[in-house]
Amino acid sequence: MSTPVPDVAAPAASTTAATTTTPAAPASTATTAPAATTKKKPASLKAVTGFGKLAPNDLASTAHHIAKGVGGNPVYFPNPPIDPVALDASANTLSEAVIAAMDGGKTAKEVVKKQRKLIIQDLNLLAVFVQNVTNDDPVIFSASGFTAKPTGKSAPQPVAVPSFRSLDYGANSGQIAVYVKKVTGAKSYFIRYAVMNGTTPGAWTTVPIATVQKAITISGLTPTMIYGFQVQALGVLGTSDWSSTETIVCA
Repeated sequence: MSTPVPDVAAPAASTTAATTTTPAAPASTATTAPAATTKKKPASLKAVTGFGKLAPNDLASTAHHIAKGVGGNPVYFPNPPIDPVALDASANTLSEAVIAAMDGGKTAKEVVKKQRKLIIQDLNLLAVFVQNVTNDDPVIFSASGFTAKPTGKSAPQPVAVPSFRSLDYGANSGQIAVYVKKVTGAKSYFIRYAVMNGTTPGAWTTVPIATVQKAITISGLTPTMIYGFQVQALGVLGTSDWSSTETIVCA
């Protein structure tokens, strides 16, 4: 008689696969620095402005000069806020209105006032534009037609072209009272005058002037004749250019 074999249950196979546990990497505590913000340095080259102090003809000349500088250098001055062609046209309109206003026409005087205000506004806008785009490059700045303000102590500069505050009738017939605006650095002045033939002056008569604190009276003129006047300043480096011509009918 055979001996029964004991029923030994085989150990159950594990249904769970062995896995190797890799510790999780600790979260990074490093923080990303915020991107640096670059603050643009203010331009150190600033334009000489004060256009409201200029006589109408001098203002027109300045506008022509700057329109040519900005408009003629589009690589340096792209997309200016004021169209140089329009600025040049405004200067022409101002010059024509000044001539038309010589006979006392009210309409022409209003045009002078309007154009003068418009040109001053346009030049101030262009001055800021030029300061911002030239990156303090004096060569590019000069190409715009604007004059840069002195930065710090510098060598003596040529004296600026002066202008007239006004021309008026003197106390007596044949006299003109001339009022000159003082310019920085001027040691003395010269005034010259001539009879006008249309827009062309005749022979000039020049008068040296030591001071412009008060009116300078020019005598011996012929009543009913139109006279043109110019002024020049003398500084340490020599004389300035002559100013633009201002005219008046002698009484």
